[in-house]
Amino acid sequence: MTKPRASAALAGVLFMTATIGAVFTGGCGGGKSATGEPLAGLDGRAVLAADTFNGPGPVGATLDTVVNGRTLPLAGVPVQGFSSLLRDGDDLLALQDNGLGTMANSADSPLRWYRLRPDWAAGSVKLDGFVELTDPDRLLPFPLAGAENLREGRRLSGADLDPEAMVAMDDGTFWIAEEFGPSLVHVDGNGVVLEKPALVLLPPSLRAFGRGSPYLRTPDHPDLRGLRADASRRDLANLPRSGGIEGLARSPGGDRLYAAVEKGMLDDTDGQRRLILEFDPARHGFTGRCWFYRATAANVSISSLDSDGNGGLLVLERDPGEGRAAAIKRIYRVVPGQVDDTGYLARTLVCDLLSLDDDRDLTRHERGSIGLGRHFKLPFVTPECLLVVDASTLVVANDNNYPFSSGRRPGEPDDTEIVRLRLKTPLNAAGAAAVATAPVESAASKPQ
Repeated sequence: MTKPRASAALAGVLFMTATIGAVFTGGCGGGKSATGEPLAGLDGRAVLAADTFNGPGPVGATLDTVVNGRTLPLAGVPVQGFSSLLRDGDDLLALQDNGLGTMANSADSPLRWYRLRPDWAAGSVKLDGFVELTDPDRLLPFPLAGAENLREGRRLSGADLDPEAMVAMDDGTFWIAEEFGPSLVHVDGNGVVLEKPALVLLPPSLRAFGRGSPYLRTPDHPDLRGLRADASRRDLANLPRSGGIEGLARSPGGDRLYAAVEKGMLDDTDGQRRLILEFDPARHGFTGRCWFYRATAANVSISSLDSDGNGGLLVLERDPGEGRAAAIKRIYRVVPGQVDDTGYLARTLVCDLLSLDDDRDLTRHERGSIGLGRHFKLPFVTPECLLVVDASTLVVANDNNYPFSSGRRPGEPDDTEIVRLRLKTPLNAAGAAAVATAPVESAASKPQ
């Protein structure tokens, strides 16, 4: 195993631009401007090969199948499934999610974040160590369910948590959003759990959809894990499986975090309603304030969230399609507290990940591939990592779900692609308002 690298203050992770200029005026028709041009261009692309491994397996021992030409169980630990990116100088910290997709098949998948160094000129990615999540002080409110070799060292597995987003704090610690609960988990720079997870209280206006619980709960919530019948767990859950917190962003000052719930509540009468909740890291709890975000369609999920450094949030949406079936992979900007006449957050399209301009000829069309060349696309089922670099630059990466996803080249497992995007109109600064102080029980929070 690679020796974990402890993080210092990670000042580089907490970068944000001091000034962000120009008013954003992007249009919304299919991700193109009023002139019909894409809203963003490809500025760099670094690829980590799908068949990248770090450490011995087996991984996926419960599976006996062949997917996209790869045989399961896997002989090594795959470096895949990135769900969040942070910047640390020239490096990126890439959080890996639960493993092979479910609690049931990921007990032998160790939970890690990796240190990556993209070489934008060469188009490659160097792997430079990792940190594993552990719970030596037994703070998680459930018995660890990982494989024996992981449990012995209190190492966490994909049967324990499903990490989906991460933010860095000034003291060198991290908050990680995980969607099994859902909850937020506080860890130090060595991945050690520091306290009990912060669960998510339902906003009072949504408790009619809570199925008897005051908390948001997926079928994998700690309260439900002891039930033998999965049908009973699903009946008592108010969120679908893999429907918990997927995005996490830090306010510029670090006094607030914003957590985006990936999918709608099971009984919500508005299938397009999604939640963005406010969290107070100093008090280690949710504040009770939230805002409603209307997804483009009922089958569209929020897959990532980041702050623009000026009171706004960028929201990455995605539908369940990949390859030629991919339809909605878009980034919008919202400002907490700025709502439209329906009470939902007003949003502005930033760019469409299926309509990008490779005007620098960084890629070439390949026979049988999808989305390479001048009309560049990210046709993946889960573009899942969103990082704001400055007013005009975003970094996006896909969760390649190795070996299951095959969006770029049908029949072949997806690589991890990290792309740097150049916005043709910079993000808005002048119109970004301060974070709203209205309580959750405002008119904007009443069930539709």
